[in-house]
Amino acid sequence: MADQGRMVKMWFRKSAQDLQTGKLLLAQNSEDFWGPLVFHAQQCAEKAVKGFLAFHKIRFTKTHNMEVLLNLVAKADQRLSEELKPTEILTQYAIAYRYPDEKEPPEPLTQKNCEKILAMAEDVFNILANLCGT
Repeated sequence: MADQGRMVKMWFRKSAQDLQTGKLLLAQNSEDFWGPLVFHAQQCAEKAVKGFLAFHKIRFTKTHNMEVLLNLVAKADQRLSEELKPTEILTQYAIAYRYPDEKEPPEPLTQKNCEKILAMAEDVFNILANLCGT
């Protein structure tokens, strides 16, 4: 298994790749890419949080649930966990727009709300990457 420092860098690298993918999809300005865009935004935030948890040696299970992950962030920094609480909404983008389902997705996507979702993920990435020195 990779050492802790290497693992932290790997999480943030994967997070940065999802962020960049989201930006490339957003630049297409096409609804054909909005579902994949919000999925990559959620993945960016999720992986940044997991990088932060790895940095603080806090164990986590495989989950896309931001609420679960932010509850673990509170073990290292309660204030930060509360600051990031609005990003719990990103959880829905891990699956709702990724797979066909019989129920409707939670909200219709637009270019504007995709921009907001991606900006939220980028904020999570920037905050946590700075705190972890990556």
